[in-house]
Amino acid sequence: MPEPSIHDILFNSFPASGKVEWLQRASFELPDKNPVENLAWQIDGLKFYPYYAKSDLKEIENQKNFQGPLVYTNAGWQNTPELIVKDEQSANENALKYLAGGADAILFNVSDREDFDIERLLEKINWNFCALSFMTNDTKIATKIFQYATQKNYDPSKLSGSIFWKSLPEHKELKALIGNARWTPHPIGIIVPPASATTEISTSILQTVQLVDGMTDMGIKMETIFRSISLSLTCDENFFITIAKLKALRSLWYQLSQSLEIRGYMPDDLHIHCLSQNHVEEQYDPHGSMIQNTVQALSAVLGGCNALTLPSGEANEMSQRVALNVSNILKEESHIDKVADPLAGSYAIENFVYELSKAAWKDFQNNLQA
Repeated sequence: MPEPSIHDILFNSFPASGKVEWLQRASFELPDKNPVENLAWQIDGLKFYPYYAKSDLKEIENQKNFQGPLVYTNAGWQNTPELIVKDEQSANENALKYLAGGADAILFNVSDREDFDIERLLEKINWNFCALSFMTNDTKIATKIFQYATQKNYDPSKLSGSIFWKSLPEHKELKALIGNARWTPHPIGIIVPPASATTEISTSILQTVQLVDGMTDMGIKMETIFRSISLSLTCDENFFITIAKLKALRSLWYQLSQSLEIRGYMPDDLHIHCLSQNHVEEQYDPHGSMIQNTVQALSAVLGGCNALTLPSGEANEMSQRVALNVSNILKEESHIDKVADPLAGSYAIENFVYELSKAAWKDFQNNLQA
């Protein structure tokens, strides 16, 4: 007689349980209370429950269209450390060190610079093999970046990166930047101010609609505008809300593209950059930044971000190395980038996404009519 398989042993040792069994146990531990209501939690006026089952997915069957390889055709994210450029030489040295240490991209913050030597800043950096993004307030700097790529004979359709704006320029200035539709880098990088998840999503969509309205009147194709946009959002302190926010944003963004009849646009065409928030005082909580970065990084990549920036907390080499390696370890040891959509079908997450999508779309419509 063959020995039972390990699966049979496990299933026999741990009988299947469901929502009914959970309610029975929760009612036993919380006598005279409704466990579902007592353990529920609210964020942004949305109510989430402690237990979800397959039956709770009946109303949201359409979300299957945003799961797995149908969305994330190229799983993974760019490990994108930020460098505040005070002088070109030190920024270049640090960039080369990051790239040699496993970074896939660099975000150069030149928002406090009126001008800079781009040749010196990007010395020995081959844009063909990494993504280069910039944060600025000056369209002249953006023009300089494009001119540099042309002078170096880079194929613009093969470059990747974004230009993030602290405040978006006038439409006529943006028109000059995106006039060449062959540019793969996203010249319209919108930095979404930290707020509630609902507000961040609705603000992103509203700002895009206003941008499209203004720039199509100037003769720019809708598809060109859409493909030029990149969004930068901060991670929430709540692990699940960050995941739901990114997933809801991507699905609503696709819904918007279809309502505008942009043909060939797919959910994964939206480029999302995530920035971890650093609220840790290292002197009181040693290694707190590492723990916070790990949790927020995990939520961002599970939500489907395309680029991830983790602050180092302290300006020393060890802290910078730790921040860089959080993303590396999630890839090389946890292999999260090998799975297209790890949370697809999760009863709780799918419900969070559904509720957040409804609330954000309603908020967008209210603001649009205001």
